Amino acid sequence: MTPPASLSDFEGSWSLERLIRDAKAGQIVRADGCAEWRRVAGGLIYDETVTLRIPGQPDMKGTRRYLWREAGDRVAIHFDDDRYFHALKLGQGRVTDHHDCPPDSYDAEYDFMGWPRWTVRWTVSGPRKSYEMETKYTRR
Repeated sequence: MTPPASLSDFEGSWSLERLIRDAKAGQIVRADGCAEWRRVAGGLIYDETVTLRIPGQPDMKGTRRYLWREAGDRVAIHFDDDRYFHALKLGQGRVTDHHDCPPDSYDAEYDFMGWPRWTVRWTVSGPRKSYEMETKYTRR
């Protein structure tokens, strides 16, 4: 196992599977689709397209976009409006970080032990939120 050591290691197309265990709603939401990291000036754009499967509802499409930028031995991840989200330290098998968005709290754990297959787990808590989200990525 050699974990990703540079931003370019993420470049390209990935399949993803997501499981969201929502304690507040008492349900499990599933999603699958693809994520694409593509080079732009200053880093990579992450574009995600998924099909969401929420119990009792018709399937729906979802999209997400983030900006990934080199920041020394880290990747600084920003929302698509350029607000800072969190950072990811490169060259390690497991990485954690925290994002505070009052009144909510977001804790991430990246697992690169099976690179180029990898997982990110978010634990989210707040007055109206209580869920765990696990996304598994596989290079296409």
